[in-house]
Amino acid sequence: MSHFEIFCLRCGQRETNPAALSCSHCHGPLGFRYDYAQVQWDARFPNMWRYWPLLPISDPDKLITLDEGQTPLLRSRAYAQAQVYLKDETRNPTGSHKDRPLSLALNHARSIGATTSFVVSAGSTGISNAALAARVGLRSVTIMSKGAPAARIYPLFAFGSQILEVDGDIDRLIAQVIQICHNQGLYLSSTSRDSNPYQSEGCKTIAYELFEQLGRVPDWIIVPVGGGGTLAAIWRGFLDLQALGQIGTLPKMVGVQPRDYNALEVALNRGMESWDEVLALDYADAPPSLLVKLAHGHPPDGMEALEAVRASGGLFLSVPDEEALDAQLSFSRNEGLYIEPSTGVVPAALNRLLAEGRIQPQETVVALVCGGGFRENFVMLEKRPLQTRSIPASALAQTLLGITQ
Repeated sequence: MSHFEIFCLRCGQRETNPAALSCSHCHGPLGFRYDYAQVQWDARFPNMWRYWPLLPISDPDKLITLDEGQTPLLRSRAYAQAQVYLKDETRNPTGSHKDRPLSLALNHARSIGATTSFVVSAGSTGISNAALAARVGLRSVTIMSKGAPAARIYPLFAFGSQILEVDGDIDRLIAQVIQICHNQGLYLSSTSRDSNPYQSEGCKTIAYELFEQLGRVPDWIIVPVGGGGTLAAIWRGFLDLQALGQIGTLPKMVGVQPRDYNALEVALNRGMESWDEVLALDYADAPPSLLVKLAHGHPPDGMEALEAVRASGGLFLSVPDEEALDAQLSFSRNEGLYIEPSTGVVPAALNRLLAEGRIQPQETVVALVCGGGFRENFVMLEKRPLQTRSIPASALAQTLLGITQ
């Protein structure tokens, strides 16, 4: 007997087809129920898969993994105003938290006999998909809007993914690919629930790890928001722990968006209740953002993220590109963690919340450090140019002594 049940979030019908990525009855999005009475972490696994009893996998003995998850939780040295911890997701195999959902998707794809995994991505999701597909033994195809920098997408080529560039904005492209893949029976691993409900459970494991690492529930969790699925999944992870009776309180969730792609911030502040209201917000003329991994006019999992923030008593903030870049450099120099520009929104938001006194000194804050900066060097070289000093060899000793004084 399976430890989980698949059901439709729209019509409530149980889904019996393990290969279905949407409801067989109404084509609505799928969710999962678990047998909480049987949950026990599996000590055989030193990674995120120790939590498989709360993940939709059929046979844990057949898992193939790159050792995703169980990333460090580091105490910040730069913030004395509160108890700040850094969940360092850059330690995942390809350098981002996306390895968690993609590992789940690729293992599900393999279990149902899929041969190819498709994603829409020009960033971390595509790289995770390509790496894990290579590990599992599947082909990978990455679909993206035209114009992505070669330096960003080269790792996809290195992992053997077939790269398809298509005219059009990212949100419309996601919708088009979902329709094609679902109609044609192709396996889509993109990180939105409508694309693939299995991957949407992967980031719940961040919540489980945080609780075990801290020994308590943090007061605040700050998460960068692109599609919204990561924030929503972390919230569901804490709801799982509450249902298991392991915790009695829940954290306030803070979602951070680029300033010109802040639909969820606007929706929360205006009290919008339906996704149609959010879709009516016009971002067609929004300028390009350096925070490309977060730049969704209408985040595909935005309603789930909005509901999570609202239920938690949290908030959304938006950050301009320049503020995120400045925060990225400051954070990297003070914490010893080299982060990508899109993750720079997290320390920028933390700085603002502390300065405004919203976070109290006795409160515990977890900042989610989602992606490493090494794949984004070309962005920083352009926007924050490299600074070096050129000196003659004869002046080296004097210069070194001068630096230490």
